[in-house]
Amino acid sequence: MDAEFPTCQSFPVIDAEPSVANPCRSARGVGWVLRWAAALAVLIASLVILIDFAYTLAAEQTLARAARAAALEATLPHATLQSIVDTAERRMQDLDEDRGTWKIYVEQNGTPVRGVLRPQEGDRLTVTLAVPSQAVLPGWLHIASAWQSDRPIEARAERRMPTHRLPNRGR
Repeated sequence: MDAEFPTCQSFPVIDAEPSVANPCRSARGVGWVLRWAAALAVLIASLVILIDFAYTLAAEQTLARAARAAALEATLPHATLQSIVDTAERRMQDLDEDRGTWKIYVEQNGTPVRGVLRPQEGDRLTVTLAVPSQAVLPGWLHIASAWQSDRPIEARAERRMPTHRLPNRGR
């Protein structure tokens, strides 16, 4: 049993053979320090990537909620482009970025709405919100991340204008 688990003694042992390594003695040389430094660098880089992902995911969810609310606003009878933008703005208050950084696109049946919104029964209204990914990340994360991408975070919501016809009851 003693041969399986070497015991470490608290008093010095004078060994006749100096080439045999003592299993109880720790070897913390340059290699050990470099291995731990590399492991810490990998852990910190992984943590930065995960935090970047979490911020991006939270922003995407906020944009999706804002796009759904703006699309619902677009289907209301007296909706205007300004009311759609205001609805999206109210929903995006959780994001701490400037209004000038995000863009909103409103489409009616696949064509962009430029002037007055005039939806008809059964029309498909689409609201797309886009914000640069760097606009939603905190400043310290800009410094910590080695990769800088200008890819936008987008959310798209689509609704159909309701019809006022009653369905056939089949007689």
